[in-house]
Amino acid sequence: MAEYDILRQEILSLLARITGAAEERGTAGETTDRLYGARERLASGRLSVVVCGEFKRGKSSLLNALLEQPNLLPVDMFFTTRLVTTVAYGDQERIHVTLAGHGPGTEGSGSGQGNRPGRTAPPERRRIERAQIGSYAAQGTTHPDAERALLLEIELPDPRLASGLVLVDTPGVGGVYHDHTLATQQYLPTADAVLFVSSAQEPLSDSEVGFLAQAAHAVGAADRPDAMMFALTHIDLVTDVDDFLAGVRARIAEVTGKPVAAIEVLPISSTAKITGLVTGNRDLLHHSGFARLEAAVWSRLARHRAKVLLGGALSELESAVHVLLSPLRAEEQAQRETGRARVESLEQEMERESARLAELADGAASWRAELQDELSLLEGRLGERGAAEFDTVWQRAEQEYLQVDRYLQEPDQLADRVNSDLGVALSALSTWGAGQAAGTQRDITERIGLELTGSALRGLPSPPVVDLGAFGRLHRPTRRVIHRTEAEYETVTETVTLPRSPRKQAIATGIGRILGKGFQRATEATMDYFSPPRTETFTRRVQVRPASEWEEVVTEEIPPEVMAARRRELSVALQDARSTQTHRIGAVVEQTMAEFRREISADLDSRITRERQRIDDTLPRLRGTLVRTEAEGALRLAELTEEQRPLAEAESQVNRLASAVGRLSGTESGEDGEGREDGSAGHFDGTGDGA
Repeated sequence: MAEYDILRQEILSLLARITGAAEERGTAGETTDRLYGARERLASGRLSVVVCGEFKRGKSSLLNALLEQPNLLPVDMFFTTRLVTTVAYGDQERIHVTLAGHGPGTEGSGSGQGNRPGRTAPPERRRIERAQIGSYAAQGTTHPDAERALLLEIELPDPRLASGLVLVDTPGVGGVYHDHTLATQQYLPTADAVLFVSSAQEPLSDSEVGFLAQAAHAVGAADRPDAMMFALTHIDLVTDVDDFLAGVRARIAEVTGKPVAAIEVLPISSTAKITGLVTGNRDLLHHSGFARLEAAVWSRLARHRAKVLLGGALSELESAVHVLLSPLRAEEQAQRETGRARVESLEQEMERESARLAELADGAASWRAELQDELSLLEGRLGERGAAEFDTVWQRAEQEYLQVDRYLQEPDQLADRVNSDLGVALSALSTWGAGQAAGTQRDITERIGLELTGSALRGLPSPPVVDLGAFGRLHRPTRRVIHRTEAEYETVTETVTLPRSPRKQAIATGIGRILGKGFQRATEATMDYFSPPRTETFTRRVQVRPASEWEEVVTEEIPPEVMAARRRELSVALQDARSTQTHRIGAVVEQTMAEFRREISADLDSRITRERQRIDDTLPRLRGTLVRTEAEGALRLAELTEEQRPLAEAESQVNRLASAVGRLSGTESGEDGEGREDGSAGHFDGTGDGA
């Protein structure tokens, strides 16, 4: 069994034991609830890896090759994925498509009162066969229910997915299908990691760069470099892979703010991998680049899963063991102290802490008002900074982009550029907001003396996509030009030899009849020698090239008045989009901050309650030590030793597991996996063998 799965099972087992101990104690209800939550998160924890990039970059082919399923997701030169598709583990192959409610439906009360029409029918989850995937997932399909399709879910009996790994194929960003970009942007917040796919046939476009910034922010790549991975497809179709790869790495480094040396882009050929699988050609499998991709991807995911899933569960376990052990150790210390004054001092210390916690738990506690004030201030600053960031984008669009003829002629390219800039601005704003929120959180926890690490300001949702497709492409006018050429002649001089006179020819012919043909030829030669034949010279016109006619289509510049009209139209459209975006950004800032307020307050209340329960458990134990006889005290010490033993063992186990998780995640020695290449032979494997 892989190291990750061994650690996961050991932590789950320890969570079950400590949860049982907390329930048995009967005074640690909050600790019990938090342990149940941690256990559920770890047991059902799924790591979602979103494969994304611009359209026609080979994402579906990459997944087919990665899963070694050549015909799973339909791919061809005309196929464009339009649905988010998830691939997860199942005991047998199952494929379901979720369809939106089909128009107004009926709602039954279940009490004999009949159905009430008028509401949209609930979504339908329909099981389909593998051969039907393209009918729902392809752009332009004619299937009658294709437009209702919302999500495609695939389950495979593949052990590499059994530990909770979910691979997600997304529609391509950019291009004319802006709903594809929106669908992928909306799915990004669910990603634990992103595999960004670009093609060796195309340099990174503006829309790719903008989306890359959004994806990096969505998975927190600044703090978790293992969560962002890069693949370069179609390497079998170009000759200068190394030069192209260097350019892609440089561009990614520019977008992410990391040094070029820290950027690893893995070149692959899905065609070579799939062909190698089908034909058994090991050379193709080797040259496809997938062995390196699989080893690197899985090693990064193993580290990431250890941080995200195992680390959180261990943190909760550590706190729970402390809460359960602390009262026992305090009672033991008090029982061993012979002086009443010392025990009373411990009791007073607990009572003071209890009073402090009761004050913190009070709904009117000053920290609550201070927290709300600071978060309101942060919300205002976040709104102001967002307005400034997005104003810069809109001003650049108005003052620079609308002066570029290419953007006026092809508004889709203008929309891609603006959406790219908005994505970068949103990423910068979210990163700044998360840092400010973390600082506010640190300040408040220092004031109240309680650790608070469970809450974080989530990334701001992506704004609506700017769509200028309704304008269409502005074509340059053309006109037909008829070209004609006249026939060409030249004068040719020719010399012609005239025939012999009839008299001479008659003499030669007569000799030939008498003496034979040989004498005739000799006579003719003698005559020609002494009397050369006459020649005549004359001139004539000869046609060198005939007359011709052809047609040429000439492309002309778009008239300035047409370009000016298009500029005005696009300016109005951008202003409308700006108004919508400004309202939307204000709303999402307010919503995000409201959620953060609720989460941070709820987490603090939970921690306060847990500490109060710990003290409520400790105080009666301290007081009990004052009324026990010496024999009762000795007996109680023996009992305390036995009660503490399993918890102390659990404490040691937590420390050992923390070290193991640190090694697996690369954090124990300060590694973060950034720019690391795993050259070991490995296989993309849900069992973690490549880690």
